[in-house]
Amino acid sequence: MKATIKHLLITSIATSVSLIATVPAFATGLVRPSDIQFTTNGVANTTTNRPNINTWTYSSGTPVYDSTGIGGVRRRVLNDFNNYGNMQKAAAAISDNDSATNVELFTNGETITDNVGFTANLGKNRIKVESVTKADWKDGKLAKSWLTGFGSAYGSLMQGITTQPGSNLFKDFQTNFDAIAGYLSTNGFNSAGDANIGDITYNTQTNQLNVDLVGHLDVVTRYQPSNYARNSTGNPIFDQMLLALSAQSAKNKTPFQISEIAKITFNDQVDYAFSFRAIESGGIAGDRNTRTDTTSHTGVYRWTNNYASVPEPSSLLALLSVGGIAFARRKITKSVSN
Repeated sequence: MKATIKHLLITSIATSVSLIATVPAFATGLVRPSDIQFTTNGVANTTTNRPNINTWTYSSGTPVYDSTGIGGVRRRVLNDFNNYGNMQKAAAAISDNDSATNVELFTNGETITDNVGFTANLGKNRIKVESVTKADWKDGKLAKSWLTGFGSAYGSLMQGITTQPGSNLFKDFQTNFDAIAGYLSTNGFNSAGDANIGDITYNTQTNQLNVDLVGHLDVVTRYQPSNYARNSTGNPIFDQMLLALSAQSAKNKTPFQISEIAKITFNDQVDYAFSFRAIESGGIAGDRNTRTDTTSHTGVYRWTNNYASVPEPSSLLALLSVGGIAFARRKITKSVSN
């Protein structure tokens, strides 16, 4: 009898192990947004209260390509762009596994007055992605984080720009860091807060969140005197640094890359997504001015961060099963010893 009980328990354990091995939560890993709901300042948008968004995607039918953009690369044209407030197309662009198709948050105007965005499920987790307003800079954390990232990305380039005998642009940046951070904390950086969101994924195995921000593969022309008013921060010291860096990048024939900024709330944790490194998007905006604009939507800035995930029900089941196996093993040991 004891041998029979032992055999049955071992068979049960083997079956449990087999079931655990086939639990989907351990096998899938990568999840994309679902149950997407657009909001303005936390209030759900509807068809009668459309959000201030616009979507760039592809028209149906034969793909259209363009090689007149930066670098002469053959890119697919995002030629479906008259989509103001269209939540269906926006949701598709966010979850379609194509970083080039994207939705701009707070698309109408450069002075960002509202947190326009969306909430979505990522597995059992909840994410909110929004435009960035002046109020989001107020506590100083975003300003210091952004400036620290900027200094890390362009410190070497700034060191090569002499500003006065015995000094260079990077030393000036460090000297004025607190003053610039204080200015941004008070005034914000409006032209950077209307991010274009291309693709979002979360890996339930590694806990890594990826948010793709769509922008310009090279922003050199956006930080030159002709575009100074639109893209400046308003701080004369830092804006002169941006102009100098832009000019030096153009001289070196190297890209100057700065993304826009999105506010990310993953479950209850608030962060800000931005990057100073872009890769080719494979797309280009269909509504760009082809005489003056060679870079719209050509760059993808990927922001990553790790977050603890809400356990999947199958994960909890697996843990209970493992606990059951341990208990069963103790029972077997006890039965054999008797």
